[in-house]
Amino acid sequence: MSATIGSNSASQLDCHCYTVGSGEETFLNYVTKNKAALIDAVQLLPKEEATHEIELALNFMQHYMHLEDDGLIDKPESKHRVLIDRRKSVFEILLDLHAAMRATCVGFKLYFYGENPITSEFIEQLLRFSSFSSQDGDQLALSAEIPLHLAYCTMIVFDSCDLESASDRLALAWSTNDAPWAIRNVLVQENVKDEFVQLVKGKLKPFNEGQKVFFKNALPQALQEVKRLGATPIQNGTDESEVKPTLAVVPGVQYLLAANSTALRPSPVVAVSVFRTAKEAVALANSNNGGSVSLWTEELSLTFEVAYGLQSQTVWVNSYAEFNPECPYTFRKQDFCYGSDYAVCEKKVKTVFAPTAATPTNSTERNRAAVKSLGTYVADTRSYRGSTVQVKKGIHYETLCSPADVDAYGEGHRLAIADNFWDTYVSLDVMDRRLLLDTVHNQRKVICIPFGVTFAN
Repeated sequence: MSATIGSNSASQLDCHCYTVGSGEETFLNYVTKNKAALIDAVQLLPKEEATHEIELALNFMQHYMHLEDDGLIDKPESKHRVLIDRRKSVFEILLDLHAAMRATCVGFKLYFYGENPITSEFIEQLLRFSSFSSQDGDQLALSAEIPLHLAYCTMIVFDSCDLESASDRLALAWSTNDAPWAIRNVLVQENVKDEFVQLVKGKLKPFNEGQKVFFKNALPQALQEVKRLGATPIQNGTDESEVKPTLAVVPGVQYLLAANSTALRPSPVVAVSVFRTAKEAVALANSNNGGSVSLWTEELSLTFEVAYGLQSQTVWVNSYAEFNPECPYTFRKQDFCYGSDYAVCEKKVKTVFAPTAATPTNSTERNRAAVKSLGTYVADTRSYRGSTVQVKKGIHYETLCSPADVDAYGEGHRLAIADNFWDTYVSLDVMDRRLLLDTVHNQRKVICIPFGVTFAN
């Protein structure tokens, strides 16, 4: 069910319908039961990485299933359109689907967009779920591409960190290649750059066969870009393989991304850039941000100075890829969060904007009107929740909520606000309006700190 190009050059997206019937198994049960087949259906990606993404998604899905009822149920005649992006990771596709099903009680028309050889057969396997069908054969014609931000993690290394631990972590950066939190850029403080790079170089391990296949074509292209920049590739001299983990110290902030603008996977070469001060590190990270940061320092005051200043949705301190599904992680700009009650609520009130002949561009005015229709609305005010803190398995998770500009939901934005929301849903709780407004008006950042390991409790 891939997108095809019609005679009018518009992408034609085939429709699959989601139906709800009594006694049918849940999507969670289907994925759990067919986990082995789903792992095998993921192409190109090393099996251990596919396994990790699917198991992590199952952990989040189990959390969704234990949430209390959110108080909203569809009217019987409700019709929803859900668009899932094939270009996303296995983890994101699973959670997009599951959150969409929890958000729509009656059902929806399900479309897939984009091409991705990694997830193509995986999605075909997902569509064997008994509640998916394509009986009506509807298609959605797009008049333009749907934007999707590249997602990757930037590592920031200060001279006040444990360089051994930080270099250990970076040496494993190629173990997650398709995940939206893959480390693909490093900002390192100038006075420890040489020591840090040498530590990492000696710890780089040869790729396994699956990784070699995954990087076979991408690595030579990235190395050409390294050469063009006048940089020298840094590899472990004892590794005699042609395809092997590679660093490159590059001028400025370079992410060595593919020249093809439609390519959404980060470069296989991790780019290393230098900074001098904390202020400069924050500015460099914010100038081109992939959505998450792994921050390394043993100074607690510096940790919060930098973490609060970063425009990243997820910040891991002296750690990497620590997940708590009760926290609203986000890995791509202008996209949905994963975890907590927001994942389901966002699916109720936001949709992926699909450019069609009838609506060629996203509209600030239309979205503003849609927001106002959600409930009591006063310009320039926000349902602001501030900060919430959780401690789980020795890790301090702090979720910061800050006001989001409603006018940002305009032309070029990936998400749109659902029209006539209360004509589609029935509210059973007055708090629903505030929670739904909260998903529109606030943006969230999660800071993860392993207290008791990195800092004192």
